[in-house]
Amino acid sequence: MLNIDLVKQGNEGELMMVGELSVNTAPGAEKIMLETVNRFDRVILNMERLTYVSSAGLRALKRANIQMRRKGGTLALKNVTKPVMEVLELTGFAVLFKII
Repeated sequence: MLNIDLVKQGNEGELMMVGELSVNTAPGAEKIMLETVNRFDRVILNMERLTYVSSAGLRALKRANIQMRRKGGTLALKNVTKPVMEVLELTGFAVLFKII
């Protein structure tokens, strides 16, 4: 299960992600992330309460990042949990994102 809440601040949107970004939740999460990327110049994915990310979740993150770069904006990951950071580092995805 994954819950995503949007907190907006001017031209910046922050998505609070709670739960697991898995094969079951990635399609819905990707849709929300892409909609948010299209709406804001800067998007922060707050992963403080994200406990797991699968390969499908990584793909969703990568697509959102590509879309943001195409429009010249910034997508950043914030408060990345240890288990999620380990996956990002092991897969080489950590270098693709701005991590704050």
